[in-house]
Parts: sequence; C-alpha cells; structure tokens
Amino acid sequence: MDLLSEWKDWTPGKPPYMLDADRETLESERSKKATITFKSWKKAFTDEAFCRPGDKKLHLGLLPQPFIGDISRASIYVLSLNPGWGPHDYFGEYKVPEYRAALLANLKQRFDGTDFPFLLLDPRYSWGFRYWHRKLSAIILELSKKWEVSFADARRVLASQLASIELVPYHSPTFHDGGGWLKRCELESVRLARTFVGEVAYPRVMAGDAIMIVLRKEKFWNLSEKPNKVIIYRGPQAQGAHLTPKSEGGAAILKVLEKLDPGKHSPKARAGSRA
Repeated sequence: MDLLSEWKDWTPGKPPYMLDADRETLESERSKKATITFKSWKKAFTDEAFCRPGDKKLHLGLLPQPFIGDISRASIYVLSLNPGWGPHDYFGEYKVPEYRAALLANLKQRFDGTDFPFLLLDPRYSWGFRYWHRKLSAIILELSKKWEVSFADARRVLASQLASIELVPYHSPTFHDGGGWLKRCELESVRLARTFVGEVAYPRVMAGDAIMIVLRKEKFWNLSEKPNKVIIYRGPQAQGAHLTPKSEGGAAILKVLEKLDPGKHSPKARAGSRA
C-alpha cells in the first residue's frame, strides 16, 4: 500500500474516522481506553470532560491529518509526531464546510484554486493557522524583507513550498502511546508515513530537491542526519521544536527559500507548471 493512494481513496463516512487498515487496532480493547470520539460540535463542547487538562486520548471524531501540503513537490519537509488538538478543531470541521472541504482536498492532494497548498497557513482557517503561523511568522517576515514583497505574499510562497508529515495521523492534545501504536508498530498509517519518507521524500532530499527537518520522534523516523539536507531535533531541541530564523531548522528553511524568485514560485506559477 502507498501513502498517497491510500489516503486519496479514503472516504470519511461516519466517525470514528480512521484508515480502514488501522481499524482492528484502534477498535481493540486496549486502544478504546486511549481514544475518544465526539460525533458533532455539540457533543464535543457539552461533554463533561471537554478541554479537561491532562487529556491524552486520540480524538477520532476529527478527520485524520497524515500530512499537510503538496508532499510530492515540496522543497521543505517537516516531520512530526501527530496533529495537535484544540476545541476550535471540532468547531472548524463540523461548522465550517469550506474548512472541512479543504482538509479532504488535501488528503487527495488536490490544490487547484488554492493559494495555500499548506492550508494551515491560510488566514481563513484559524484551526491550525495559529500554531503554524506562530511557529513560522519570523521566517515569513525575513522572506518578505529579502524578497521585497508583502508579508502576505511571502506567506503564500512559503505555503507552496512547505509540507508536514505526521508519524501518527490522529489528533490529540498531548500524545501518549496508550494503545501501543508506536511501541508495537501496529498502525498501518504509521508504516505508510515512514515508507513514504524513506522511499520518496528522503531520495528527493538526497537529490537536492528538498530539505527535511525532523521535529519529533527522530528514532521512529530512522533517518541519518545530513548537513544542509536532513536536520534532526533531539532532546530539548525537539521539545521546543522551534522554527525561528535562529533555530537550526528555521535557518535551513531560509537558506532554501531566500534563493527563490517569489514570482516564479507563487501558487499561480506552480499551478501553471502542472498544466
């Protein structure tokens, strides 16, 4: 099975949302204690435990998010553990049809008509925008100055070059391997992500077409650090996962993008190159 084809063919149906090949594992008695499924925005916010501190469960009422961005063409790969969680995620997915449609289009890698292949940098969607924009805003500002373009234009170009890949595609406020999904290597979605990185993304990096920044769980990604190509965060560096201009990963992103002509790498230009 292939990461792109599996998620392209996946249809959400009704919650709990999961890849079919993960179902046996996630519906096991062990996993049931470590997952939760709210089937609507109202059921989420009226639950007595909603937003209770210490929640480490996988939220299967939200769409899986194995990757964000154009992962076949990105020049910057950011590898992480799993998508985070906030109360706004339920509101966005259940009450904002455009946002839900954008998430599903991303799973199918359809980017026609969007300026933001990395949709979590799209200002229309605060669900995720807050996290990624805060992490990358200083880089966007530097690019804006370097290119002499508006902050908004610099953000659009970065969104056309960036992709993130998650080891586990399911949301949680804080990750806890409560079902042994990593320790026992039982989730097919995890295997698909690792295989894509090893067989598709990593060779692109080695060929000089992209760089890779491993923010979380470097031992599970099983990659070798390569100067100027593969940057691996460890220890306190991984806990902070900073992508500022002065961080190792942020500096690498700037080095890649500063050389670009923003006019030639705008979303419209990329769309034209597909024609």
